[in-house]
Amino acid sequence: MWSKALVIGSLLSSAFAGVLDFTVPSAGELISDLDAVLHPQDIFIDYQENYLDPDTQRKSKLCTLRAKGNEKDDSDNFVAAVEKCGKGGIIKLPDSNYTIGKPLDIYLENSIIDLQGYLSFTTDIEYWIKNRIYFPFQNQSLAFVIRGSNYIINGNSKGGINGNGQIWYDYSKDFGNKFGRPMSLTIKESKNVIIKNFNIIQPQFWASLIWKSENILFKNFYVNATSFNSESSKDEKNWLQNTDGTDIYQSYNVTFENMLYQGGDDCIALKPNSTLITIKNVTCIGGTGIAFGSIGQYEGVKDIIEDVYMENINLYPSNQCPGYQGVYFKSWIGVSVGHEPNGGGGGYGYARNITVKDVYMEDINHPIVVQTDLTYLDIDRSKYLDTSLFEWSNIHLRNFTGNSLANRIAWISCSKATPCFDFTFQDINIKPGRTDHPEIAYTCNNMVLGGNDGLNQCHPSNSTLEIDAGGTL
Repeated sequence: MWSKALVIGSLLSSAFAGVLDFTVPSAGELISDLDAVLHPQDIFIDYQENYLDPDTQRKSKLCTLRAKGNEKDDSDNFVAAVEKCGKGGIIKLPDSNYTIGKPLDIYLENSIIDLQGYLSFTTDIEYWIKNRIYFPFQNQSLAFVIRGSNYIINGNSKGGINGNGQIWYDYSKDFGNKFGRPMSLTIKESKNVIIKNFNIIQPQFWASLIWKSENILFKNFYVNATSFNSESSKDEKNWLQNTDGTDIYQSYNVTFENMLYQGGDDCIALKPNSTLITIKNVTCIGGTGIAFGSIGQYEGVKDIIEDVYMENINLYPSNQCPGYQGVYFKSWIGVSVGHEPNGGGGGYGYARNITVKDVYMEDINHPIVVQTDLTYLDIDRSKYLDTSLFEWSNIHLRNFTGNSLANRIAWISCSKATPCFDFTFQDINIKPGRTDHPEIAYTCNNMVLGGNDGLNQCHPSNSTLEIDAGGTL
């Protein structure tokens, strides 16, 4: 009986030779196969314990993450790579595209993310709204949060984030601050950080946010928000409202050096409690320029912007969005009306020790603006015109050249409750695009003027010509 079985087995083995493998796996192979089932991300993560970094000549952990491809979600594998190498290691992403299908909140310490391609966010609006990371300021939303210390994010000038923003631009057309739009990148509760050679294209909302952080450097940073929906051309902003390049909030010692922005809103915005801020070599194409604010939105809350230095700023309109403002200081009305994100007011505080120099602009609607009656509600704001409790002072503008689109050059409307003071203008050589109303070229309401402030041309005015500010929060 056994001999027959052996013969049959031999015949079967011969018949299926090369088709079936009857080799008994080793214990190690079984464990490896089981681990692949239990930890499928390891198929895509190559781990090295003692990698010699050629840049630093130091040995560290290295995780090289490969993309799944075919738009399969890489989020869990990315998080797994961060958990393995995010403390004291290097995380390399060499592929051109990694699909991110869920919100990310990661922690890095003494580590590097080396990104050769794009983290591309999926476009399921309902999912992203339902699963948003909450940001308390204006009840906004986040998509990708990085926390930690002493880390570097390098996009190698060919990688970064693709927010796939078109679906969000279509979703929120003609509506500022529509609920649920997530910010592409947030640096939160971080210290000693470098983001370099990094691109954010088609951001869903604000491209980047620095929040509760200190000692942050963005160097060689590119943001582009462009609408490819032909219907959007009917709107002056091409539905690109809220595509800020970066917003700084509750953060200290933040530097942006070499930045190019194209979009439809604030190129750079200093939100409440931005201190020791340095901005150098920035070009803004389209939108609302360099914004100080908005600020003073929350009743009874003290906000500050202090110790700011900016130089070499260039501002232009784009073929999709006008250049609404050049350098723009904006604070809320002094009483609370409505609620966030588009209503509020009644906050107080100050902005001071600010220098902006070497600014060039072309065809900008309002090159220099101070607005203190801000609200985005459809109300009669004249009732609250002189109520703002926020104080603007010790602000110095130097060497501004170029041209405005129309008559206005400096449009300064401070509040009677808190007049502006200690402003200086030096070498302001902006030519008006029109000269049919020269009386509104330099207007200053509720500003304390002195003999050496360079504002001899400035005078009070209640003219309502050319006062559509444009832009959003």
